[in-house]
Amino acid sequence: MIKVVSFDLWNTILSGKDSKNFKEFRFKNLKKIFSRYGYELKKEDYYSSIDKTWDIFFNGEWLEKRYTPTTSSSMRTFLSYLSIGNYPEKFFHEVVSFMESSFTSSEVSFVENMDILIKRLSLDYELVLISDTGFTPGKYLREVLKKVGIFDYFSLLIFSDEMGVSKPDRRIFEFVLKYFGCEPSEVVHIGDIPVTDIKGALDVGMRSVHFKKETYLFKDAEKLKADFLTDDPLEIENFIKSL
Repeated sequence: MIKVVSFDLWNTILSGKDSKNFKEFRFKNLKKIFSRYGYELKKEDYYSSIDKTWDIFFNGEWLEKRYTPTTSSSMRTFLSYLSIGNYPEKFFHEVVSFMESSFTSSEVSFVENMDILIKRLSLDYELVLISDTGFTPGKYLREVLKKVGIFDYFSLLIFSDEMGVSKPDRRIFEFVLKYFGCEPSEVVHIGDIPVTDIKGALDVGMRSVHFKKETYLFKDAEKLKADFLTDDPLEIENFIKSL
């Protein structure tokens, strides 16, 4: 019998479809910060540099090393791609502070029906959030969860910057088992990325749901078969209750 249900955050609970608008939101605000310190930030340079920084972070640190770099580290890489050096520490602090907290002042939306699923499942199961963090640390993602009204439905929140490792590192999933005193077969993990969410759950023997509504294609994804595959959150409830 299932006792615990864990969720990924982005593209599982919260939608990533607004990422283009959010990049634009970040650009406009960073441009103001840059201007105050006498730097020009062109849109094409911003997009190119932030994409290169994310590529290093995602493919190098996250997937290969299973480690979440600090926002400070990522922003130093970002500024180096912009060929900006010897900058004032106050300027750097403002850039980092904005990048860390920007989600708290921008619009975020649920993947359709996922908020309904969370509320329903919370009546019968302990809910856990397991989120790898990008430029936004866990302390700010907590504020986002409060803002959208689902913070109180979770019994445990795990963020990779606080845990020290990122999915699919088995220590994250083993922590969930130890925290609730559960067997792996009593936990279902729901996520959109096979090489992090599904692999992490499978490695410790948990049940897994590949939620593919907003998923991306990843190397070797076809080798990682989840127990259930769907793009409809409400189908997940029926699957869990059938176990």
